Amino acid sequence: MAKISRQHIFHAASASILAAALALPTSLTIAAADSRIPNGRHDGASAQRTDPPPSPPPTPSEPKKPTTPPFSPPDSAPSSDPTKPSTSSSPTSPGTSDSTGPTDPGDTDGQKTEPPPEQKEDIDQATTALTEEKERVPEELTSTVETLITIIDMVEDPRTSPQDRQGVTESAKNLSTALAAIIDPKTPPGLRKELTGIVKQVTATLKVVSGPRVPTEERSLLILVVARTTSTLDMICDPGTPRTLRDRMIAIVKDTTDAVENGRSGPQDSSADESRNAPVVKSSRQTAFNTLLPVSSSSDIMHDHRTPPADREQLAKITQEVSALLKKISDPRTSDTERSEATKELAEKSTRMKEQQEQAATAQERPEESLGRAAALCTSAIFKSTPESALRSGLKKLVPARWKDEGIKDFWKAKASEKGNDTLNVLAQLRNNEQAQGPFEVIPLVTELADLVPHDRLFGSLGASALYCEQTATYLDEEFGVTAGTWLTESSE
Repeated sequence: MAKISRQHIFHAASASILAAALALPTSLTIAAADSRIPNGRHDGASAQRTDPPPSPPPTPSEPKKPTTPPFSPPDSAPSSDPTKPSTSSSPTSPGTSDSTGPTDPGDTDGQKTEPPPEQKEDIDQATTALTEEKERVPEELTSTVETLITIIDMVEDPRTSPQDRQGVTESAKNLSTALAAIIDPKTPPGLRKELTGIVKQVTATLKVVSGPRVPTEERSLLILVVARTTSTLDMICDPGTPRTLRDRMIAIVKDTTDAVENGRSGPQDSSADESRNAPVVKSSRQTAFNTLLPVSSSSDIMHDHRTPPADREQLAKITQEVSALLKKISDPRTSDTERSEATKELAEKSTRMKEQQEQAATAQERPEESLGRAAALCTSAIFKSTPESALRSGLKKLVPARWKDEGIKDFWKAKASEKGNDTLNVLAQLRNNEQAQGPFEVIPLVTELADLVPHDRLFGSLGASALYCEQTATYLDEEFGVTAGTWLTESSE
């Protein structure tokens, strides 16, 4: 079609300890990682169920850093009762609760508690590539690659949410691209040095965000940030990428992952909150945390080959400025005064970045998808970037009865139905770790999702996939006279 109208993520030597750590239901513990790494109408048959494995004995947490993390989202502590409903459904206030409601008739298909076949295949591919590269990388990267393989091996556990498994696997594949370039003798020494530092830093960040102290929804968001941010590594390694663009992308990867790691590597009960400048510190933390996802959306748009070069360059420039501010705000050595000034500057530059994201994405030439496929792509992107508590609350009237009874752990993705454009097949993981799927009617599903992610957050949350949401909204408006939230309120000509 023409341009779419806006009216449209080894098995380690200490694997036994690590496997026990992952069995913790609310976190992926990577406690034994290498110490040398640096700083949804519903019908169908009932699903087969398998009881989840017993909980293992607790494992020790990683040692705390002496410095206090500069930011952490409020209300992010995990609930002591994972089945207790949450009182918050804000997309920017992570929680870990499950939503329940009146039982509706109907049932859905499901499968036993093991990773979906497509994800198992991705894990095997990533592990194979990294295992081969481990034998060829410089000695200083051997332990880092071993840790990456261990992390991938960990997420194969059936209790890991599909979103987290996908994010970690995508991140590992992105790093594998960098490792291949490091091994390639044609890679310039300067670039090889930068890539080596990035591989070490991103691996350390994955280790931190997968740790036991990170609340479930916050962990999922941060893993997504890492996966999106590292998606540009293939462009960074491409010798045809302009030097200035490459340098900006390198800086974005380093600054963003540094901000993620600094924000999650220490105790979350910051003593700084007790100081006279507590309001400033808390405001800076929340602003920085809320900016991480939009920054990663820039990387998603830049990485899309359909983004025009000039728009990619402009987006890289403003995103680099934003990521540098994120790093400064997250640095424990930054004074309260400097952090306050950087936070004010961050607000202004973030607004400009989001405007450039929409401009760069809407400049893409994309084929027009059917309603079913556009809705599926849009829905999957929202599932990936929106906290589960918000999804459970927003979609509680639409989910199958048994999903409510069991409790939903993770809305994974949607697929276009072969039966027509009026339904989507939604895939989810239930609280008992069963992989379930069922039909959801497009109109009520999309209108609820449009309320969860309004237009002003569409591109910052979904990246280029926001175009599929606008396309879906256009279909609903023109064919059914249905309005999808605010998705078409600022449509292009």
